[in-house]
Amino acid sequence: MLTCPLVSTIPTLWLFSILLLAVSLNAQNKSWDRPVCTEGIVSVPRGNPAVLTCNISNTFTDITIELSAHGKDRTIFNKRPQGNFSWSGWTLQVQGGEAQLVIKDVQDDHAGMYLWQLHGRQRYYRNVTLNISDPAESSQLQDKPGTLVGVIIVFVLGVTGFIAFIYYRHQRS
Repeated sequence: MLTCPLVSTIPTLWLFSILLLAVSLNAQNKSWDRPVCTEGIVSVPRGNPAVLTCNISNTFTDITIELSAHGKDRTIFNKRPQGNFSWSGWTLQVQGGEAQLVIKDVQDDHAGMYLWQLHGRQRYYRNVTLNISDPAESSQLQDKPGTLVGVIIVFVLGVTGFIAFIYYRHQRS
């Protein structure tokens, strides 16, 4: 009567031991990549540099970057390991778990959605959209905060002067 419970628990213990061993070996030898990449939409004025990055906590095995624009998909870099690679205005720099896609002089043909296929210890896919704007639009947007600061300074000085004038008049009377 004792043999039945022992027979049914031995395979269970054996399976549990193997599972525990596999989990512990996985925890010691492999860690999650935890990718941190440029996300969302990036807008860059035409002619300026653009930098898109993806970093993971492990070393990259390979990276593939594709560009989807104007109804077409094209591969910019395919399964590149560590090193620096250049092609048609794009430069990919991969060192350890850090990768940068650099475009020195952004033009309209660089605009679109970039699909990063990352391979470290796991595989990840990340998208980022690169928009190209007119340099004139960009400088107008940059001038607005400066103009607003100027208006605020003039307003504060005006209010301070008015309060000083009232105080002076009150003291003289």
